[in-house]
Order: sequence, then C-alpha cells, then structure tokens
Amino acid sequence: MKYVFFFLFPVFAAQSQGLIEHQSQVWYGYYLTHSLNAKWYVQGEAHTRHFIDPLVHHQNAFRAHVHHTIGDNWDLSSGVALFLNTPNDPRTANRLAIPEYRPHLDIVYKHRVSKVRLDHRFRSEMRFNRVPNASRTELTDAINFSNYRLRYRIQALFPFIKRIQGKVNTEILLNAAQENPANDLDQHRMFAGVSIALRDNLTVDVGYLHAFQQRPNLNYFDRSILSIMVYHRL
Repeated sequence: MKYVFFFLFPVFAAQSQGLIEHQSQVWYGYYLTHSLNAKWYVQGEAHTRHFIDPLVHHQNAFRAHVHHTIGDNWDLSSGVALFLNTPNDPRTANRLAIPEYRPHLDIVYKHRVSKVRLDHRFRSEMRFNRVPNASRTELTDAINFSNYRLRYRIQALFPFIKRIQGKVNTEILLNAAQENPANDLDQHRMFAGVSIALRDNLTVDVGYLHAFQQRPNLNYFDRSILSIMVYHRL
C-alpha cells in the first residue's frame, strides 16, 4: 500500500523524521530519432540541467537506444546512458562531475481511449558509478554498482488547439538491491504541459515537472522543474 500512496500522493511517503529540501531547476533535452525500417529505429538523447537559485549547473546526460515495434501498440528497446552528476547541493564549492553508467530495458504499450492516447512505459535500469577519491576532488578508475531501479510511467496525450497537444504523465521510480534497504521509494514525478508541432518531424514539449525524491539518508528533495524538450525525427 505504501507504493500506491507514494504513486498518488508523494507527500504521504515522507516519514515524520525526514527533512524536505525544496529546489527549483530547468531541464533541457534533445531527442533525435532515425528510422531503420518499418519495425526498427534508433534514438539518441542529450540533456542538461541546472539549478535556478543559485544559477548553477547540475547534470548532463546522454542516452542511446535501439527500438523494435510490434504491431501498432508495442515498443521494445534497450540502450545505455551516461550521466555526469555534480552535487545536489548547488552551494557547495566542489562541483566534481561523477560519471554514472545506466544500461536499461524498456517496454512501452500504447493504446487509445476515444481521442486520448495512453502510453505505459516499464523501464528497468542498472546504475554504476565511478568512484571519487576520499576528498571527492578527483576520479579513480574504480566503478561501483549502485542499484537496480524499476520505473513505471503512464502518460496521456490529447488534442488541445490546432497543432498543439496536451501532455500529462506520472511516474514512480523504485530502488532494488541498494545500499540502504529502507530507501526503496526513489522518486515520484508528475508532469503537465503541451506538445507543439513546429513541423511534421519537429516537436517541442514545454511544461512543469514536479519531482519528489527520497535520498539515501531518507530525507527528501522536492523539486519544481521547468522542462523544455525537443523531439526531432529524421
């Protein structure tokens, strides 16, 4: 039941002893899709994220994956991501970016309910991190396994006005095999925005993303995020 409450009402997941830190960020992303044939396509992503107050860079990310479609409803994919993570505290002076490697598998099921398209995405990913030295000023050659993460997202796309669609989604992210067994509810995300078709092969999504994240020490980040994503098909 705690997973259900966390999925619907993330604030209920906060333990009484947990501290909640509020942050504001902007996320930018670019997705490039290239079709290989009727059933196969590849996609690459590039992302950058920064804090607003203070205006400090937080994260870069790059992901590549191969997709296979089955009929009109199913999409299977696998790929790998590289994340360059700086500290979650925007005021710390040490901004060493620590690489994180994430191989993943996706299953997406799409269907329509009247004029609304619903997408269900199930993602499983493994997380490996480069190990910094004791002072966290330099990277070593060691790589540690961090955890498995399981993700489920449901998304709705619906007509809005002319070439603009509405888009809303919610996603739960669960940890498995992590160092702190109590840190099983990693994140809950909720998004609301619009998808603007600039051309037949070029779309821009703009919206508000709320991310509520449980940290390994069982405190929480409560993040308000402006999300700007560009989708380009070749």
